[in-house]
Amino acid sequence: MSKLIEERIRGTLRGAIILEFLKNSFHFPLANILIEFVLEGPIHYVQSLDFYASVSAAAIQAYFLGSWTYKGKPRPILGNLIGPLVYTVVELLSAPDEFFSMPFHYAYWGFALGIGIIQKLRLISGEGRQDLLILLENVLRSGILAVMYWFIEMLTEPKYADPYLFFSNKSHIFMLSAILFISIIVGVDDARSQRFLNILRETTEQLQIFSNWLFGRNMLSMALTDPASLSLLRRERTVLFMDIRGFTAWSEQQDPEVVVNMLNRYYAMAETTLASSNVIMLKYTADEVMAFFADAGEATVAASRLHNACAKELEEFCLTVGTGLHSGLVVEGLLGSSELKRYEIIGDTVNTAKRICSAAESGELLVSKDLYLKTAGLFNLLESREITAKGKSHPLEVCVVQLNLDNTEQRSNGGKAKQ
Repeated sequence: MSKLIEERIRGTLRGAIILEFLKNSFHFPLANILIEFVLEGPIHYVQSLDFYASVSAAAIQAYFLGSWTYKGKPRPILGNLIGPLVYTVVELLSAPDEFFSMPFHYAYWGFALGIGIIQKLRLISGEGRQDLLILLENVLRSGILAVMYWFIEMLTEPKYADPYLFFSNKSHIFMLSAILFISIIVGVDDARSQRFLNILRETTEQLQIFSNWLFGRNMLSMALTDPASLSLLRRERTVLFMDIRGFTAWSEQQDPEVVVNMLNRYYAMAETTLASSNVIMLKYTADEVMAFFADAGEATVAASRLHNACAKELEEFCLTVGTGLHSGLVVEGLLGSSELKRYEIIGDTVNTAKRICSAAESGELLVSKDLYLKTAGLFNLLESREITAKGKSHPLEVCVVQLNLDNTEQRSNGGKAKQ
């Protein structure tokens, strides 16, 4: 999956960290900051170390939790304890005598551990329990407001340290009931949203796989970033055709399942071999592989590796391949009606490459004389000859070639040095 498409589906690492900060890590520190604003005043508190310890603890926790989750290695229990740990260390170093007398500090650890456990349970539980666990997490998270509300009431009215007196106050019952029921409503909605988000992500990933099959990875990325780049234009391209020699006669003697298995292995080998090259598009038609490239030198190297890899793959079936390449101008882009379009290349260059492939004998890698001269040094010339190509008024000069490994390695090293 390309980086662009992955970011469209999963978001970016930076986005994951920011979302973790806002949806989880900053909740308790924010409640603590608001209480201190009320008790000490905003101006005085912003100048204190405690304010920066609260924000920094949340930011550090969000960085690790968000990064771990984005990379597919979530550690919710450990991650949710990072914030309390950082905050505790800073506070103990700056004001050790006051730290243990403040109930907020114990609550920070309690809520962090509770949320971490629920998030861990969500990871290991089946889909059927997700809604309940999301609801519990939201209720627990809203409990931060309820507990902090009790704490501030205790600090302003010490009599409310007695739970009985606290819950005897009707305004307290109202506030706590409102927090509870709102958290349930938010939790239900969050569970519903998460369920639809998972369905959307799964559907998008499946559609992306189908798009890769029909459109190609590079083309899909181009369509997302710059749709205009898919319009019909004249471009310089190197076109490759390769097919299996003796395929029709061989397939007539085999069971259909054997033929399908062989073709799937053949296609898989072609895709794997070309994966490391900047192939624009790869297409299969029966036993024929067609690909095209922007760079002639890269195309020739990729063609030689493809030719050799597929020939070796087909040895157990007693089959061989023939490959043809040609370079020149093509018309490239989306072709079709308003309802159905495909990305194609057309032109004499494509037709010539196909004719060269057809003229290649079993096991030959055949290139046009023009392409051979254009990529001087990449190939060792084994033989040159003329072929009669359909639609051509004059014979076409072609070369049977073999990849020059020494020059290919120098080219590869040179490309890396430039990068």
